[in-house]
Amino acid sequence: MVTVKLQLEFVVHWLLTVVFAVLTISGLAMIGARYGWLLNYDIATADFVHRVIAVPYILLAFLALGQELARVLKDDSQRDLGWGIFGRQEYGLFTLLTTLLFIVTGIILWKSHHGNKAALAFAMFVHEKLTYIVLASLVWHMYQKAHAFVWPKQQTSGNLMTQQWFKVAIWFIASAFFFAVAVIMISVGGPDPSKQQVEAFMAGMMQAMKNSLMGIAAMDSGGQGGVVEMSVPLFTNLLVIAFVLAAYLVWRNAKSNGSS
Repeated sequence: MVTVKLQLEFVVHWLLTVVFAVLTISGLAMIGARYGWLLNYDIATADFVHRVIAVPYILLAFLALGQELARVLKDDSQRDLGWGIFGRQEYGLFTLLTTLLFIVTGIILWKSHHGNKAALAFAMFVHEKLTYIVLASLVWHMYQKAHAFVWPKQQTSGNLMTQQWFKVAIWFIASAFFFAVAVIMISVGGPDPSKQQVEAFMAGMMQAMKNSLMGIAAMDSGGQGGVVEMSVPLFTNLLVIAFVLAAYLVWRNAKSNGSS
């Protein structure tokens, strides 16, 4: 029996990858009639899955944030940037910024669905275009990490990356992202949606409005303040504190390196 010791950052990385793959597929189906065929115009299911899976996505993001902050505070940063929270290389900073944008625009989409149309349109634009950018970056990231796809000649005890079953999982996850890219290319490069497709998409959206989690955004909190109302300022304050602390840590690192 092979014993594998897993580090928390390794587990969070792959859980975020799986969760983001599900968010991508379900999110693409809701962009418009041009993409609705992806899930056979079942927008209610796509919306439900997207909103439910967004919860562990946010939780994992903040877990990664807390883990990296704790690592920096312990002076275990190896002189890397304190705000490269999702990894110790440049791609980690990109992942951090795009993840925060996804979370912020996602909250706006949830809250403003029955309210501020300007905020809704802007958040929807950013949420959608950011998906294309992140997918393109993921393809490049997978190219850089191509060694992860190589079939192992032998399994190394304690190294999950050499286990054959995990290699199969990696190939499966990567296929989901390449599938998403193919969906975008087919939808954008194909003919305009027909009248029947537009009607099917609109019917799916109406069903989603009626039966899925979309309606929660319009619930009256009775003056007590709903979860979204309380979470937005809390999230903003925590984000400001995190960036101020990160800036201080970067300054402290630079000062100590300059004096040594």
